[in-house]
Amino acid sequence: MAIDFMVMPMSRYISGDFVTLAMRLAWSNGVPYAVIGPDGRRELPPGLPFGGADASVRRNQIVEMVLDDLRALPAEIASQLWDERSDAEPCFHRVDAPSYEALLAHFAPRAQRSFFGLKPGTRVSHCASSLLLPCDFAQPVALVSPFERTAGAAAQALRELASSACPPEAASAADTLREALTDSLRLRLPIIVDW
Repeated sequence: MAIDFMVMPMSRYISGDFVTLAMRLAWSNGVPYAVIGPDGRRELPPGLPFGGADASVRRNQIVEMVLDDLRALPAEIASQLWDERSDAEPCFHRVDAPSYEALLAHFAPRAQRSFFGLKPGTRVSHCASSLLLPCDFAQPVALVSPFERTAGAAAQALRELASSACPPEAASAADTLREALTDSLRLRLPIIVDW
């Protein structure tokens, strides 16, 4: 199973208006690139976006819907939105699946303890989020729309990585996530964990 950290606007991801490194590699080696979905196998000719020939048109049609969904998020996120119309070249970071599984286990939710041993709540890590936003906010939030994900803050996730001693089996995924987070903050675009 392949897992990628994809740095791009959400509208671009939803519409499939992108060409991945794996697609380019296949085409450059003369190998056809195919996608298997609910409608069966679909081969993509060289240069065709993942979402098909009309992906950019569909993206333009959904940008306002995506922005409306994002504006409905808590104010600490909605006040820091990125450019959903950005045409910046997407960044793709392939992560080692077993290492990422170890990273997620390392950052799995844990009950917090106070000085007196009470459990005031569960701490949820930004690093374990399946969507990382290029803004800063305190706690991960559950998104329902434009797609169902837990959204974390890229800046917080980067701080968590810096302050945590990840186990050796998670080191590769931690390095890959750090690179993706750096790209996210540099480009001011979300990271979508795609598997």
